[in-house]
Amino acid sequence: MKFPARSARVAFVVHIESPRAAAADVARIEHVVHLFHGHGLPATWSASTCGSCELMLHRGLLQPNDELAVALGSSCAASSSSFRDTLRQGLATIQACAGTPISLVAGEPAELRHHAAILAEQGIRGILSNQVKSAAATSHSPLPCGLWQLDYAVAIPHKSWLARLLAGGNSWQRLAKLIAKEQTIVVSVDALQVAQASARSLQNLEKLLRQVSLIASRDELQVITAGEIIAELTASRTSRPQRSILRAA
Repeated sequence: MKFPARSARVAFVVHIESPRAAAADVARIEHVVHLFHGHGLPATWSASTCGSCELMLHRGLLQPNDELAVALGSSCAASSSSFRDTLRQGLATIQACAGTPISLVAGEPAELRHHAAILAEQGIRGILSNQVKSAAATSHSPLPCGLWQLDYAVAIPHKSWLARLLAGGNSWQRLAKLIAKEQTIVVSVDALQVAQASARSLQNLEKLLRQVSLIASRDELQVITAGEIIAELTASRTSRPQRSILRAA
């Protein structure tokens, strides 16, 4: 497939959990991390526990251009005070591991938007949705308190045979079509599911990353992070001039 001169943009969000299973799963997850690093591709790593960060940091797996997001689960349904405490603890734990501020969370937008004020209070600017929009490229929508929501365009691996059917082919074919349309694409990668699936699943991911890296090396694609997309959206919202009601008069 020939790509246009004007480049598209792609951001990878990789979901990692603290591995509690066999050592083989840990090794496979590390292999997923090394695939990104081997091809020089930055990523946003979504972690719910410090164990996940330790896997990244203590083994030297985090690249300078990588970023971290806090994955929020059942705590979203808690009261405001409980949610604030849970969020503070999670941010403090992961920031202590990473040594950098966190501005992204991952989870269910329908639940998280109810806590938008608390998220903004703690420096969060974006919510990485758990939804995949199969009909178009990555979509974004404004949320209260200056937050933004990002939905995924491609999920790896596909969750079901129906998802594969709706996506119209494998992950690379889906991604290639969106790249050809010069769109901004956020790709969700479930590292543990990929690691536990099969050797072929890892091979397919490696093939996809190799193709992305090759296209990027020809300046036909920009590989960015989800945080960069959120930063641009935030800047566009704050820099938009306010129209005066007196001007028309």
